Amino acid sequence: LLAALALLAAPRAGRAQDTAAPLRCTIKTIENESGVRVILEFSRKPVYEVRRDSKRVFITLKDGPVEPPFKKKDYEGKVLERIKFVEGFRESELVFYVGEDYASFSTFEMGEPFRVVLDLRRKSGPSIVVSLPGSGPAAGGAAGVAPGVGGPGAAPGGTPSGAGAAGRAPAGAAGPVAGSAAPPAVAVPEAPPRAAFVVVIDPGHGGEDNGARGPTGLMEKDVTLDIAKRLRGRIVAAMDADVVLTRDSDKAVALDERTAIANHDRADLFVSIHANSSRRGNARGSETYFLSYQATDDDSRAVAALENNTLGLEEGVQRNSSLEMILWDLAQSAFLKESSALAEIVQENLNDALGITNRGIKQAPFRVLMGATMPAVLIEVAFISNTEEEKRLRDAAFKDKLTAAIFDSVKRFRDKFVKPESR
Repeated sequence: LLAALALLAAPRAGRAQDTAAPLRCTIKTIENESGVRVILEFSRKPVYEVRRDSKRVFITLKDGPVEPPFKKKDYEGKVLERIKFVEGFRESELVFYVGEDYASFSTFEMGEPFRVVLDLRRKSGPSIVVSLPGSGPAAGGAAGVAPGVGGPGAAPGGTPSGAGAAGRAPAGAAGPVAGSAAPPAVAVPEAPPRAAFVVVIDPGHGGEDNGARGPTGLMEKDVTLDIAKRLRGRIVAAMDADVVLTRDSDKAVALDERTAIANHDRADLFVSIHANSSRRGNARGSETYFLSYQATDDDSRAVAALENNTLGLEEGVQRNSSLEMILWDLAQSAFLKESSALAEIVQENLNDALGITNRGIKQAPFRVLMGATMPAVLIEVAFISNTEEEKRLRDAAFKDKLTAAIFDSVKRFRDKFVKPESR
């Protein structure tokens, strides 16, 4: 009898112990043009409340003991300066100290595991109207401030990306004249010329990564590069725009590097070109995707899995599964409306120009779109696995039609969503 009572008591004790277990949390941050997104992941859903004053945002945890990832951490940003954990007996508090560029905040929840997402917005973040970074201060601006420092093209730490000339005087600058005022301690480098609109085109695959292969041997990597070059030619000829290809030859480029190129060049659009493949031989038509952690359907999930696993080398998405992908998904979420709008325009134009099956716009976790700090879409122009569409993808006239449809989409997007004074 005593043994039976002990067995009955054990689960209750276990449950009490679980309830009293400390609440554990991790904190991740993402900074982009909108501001700073903070993701707090908890070991269980806590009772909490959010409040603020002029210089701080507080998340009060009313859930007994808490195990935070740190007591204090400095970020030294203009939106988020530091995070501090204040421990209490019944309640604990996470305090977010905001900087001079902070404007407002909002929060929302995510489940499995439970997360609270805190958005700290800048005073002038991007909206549905695409923000076009300028080319730097005009002549006669504040001395000693390098163009682009701290802007979208800046690398961590505030140094302009790729600025190897920092600290050197511009070419042709005269030296100091005897008796004149001393020059600034740090010379201001010339801002690189920049068109009013920058498009990065990403030809999928390349090098040893052939991508999908058609029934007669046509390789996706060759089709995507051909279409990308045709598209670049049209945009340069007909628009006041700069165009950058993530690859302009048959070479391998890592998926993460492709969006890094777009971010470095402060692109206004990122367009990734691909050719679709399916085990169903009658699958046909085009599809346009924008990023989401959750795929629209099983077919979309399968397409993303194929594109993410180039040569089996891009295993990070599968290996790191949820957290890393959610973080990159959230990084792109500031441009969700613009990406969706661009995808709709592209899909509509492809359907109208080619008279092909409308497979619609979809969302999927494409690694190549993750981390892009601008509107970004992935276009599956046709099914290379379909005998008829593979034949059309060999035809220059068909590829010109594809190119014209995508070009018109880029132009319509710019004309509709970019302010005329920014162009």
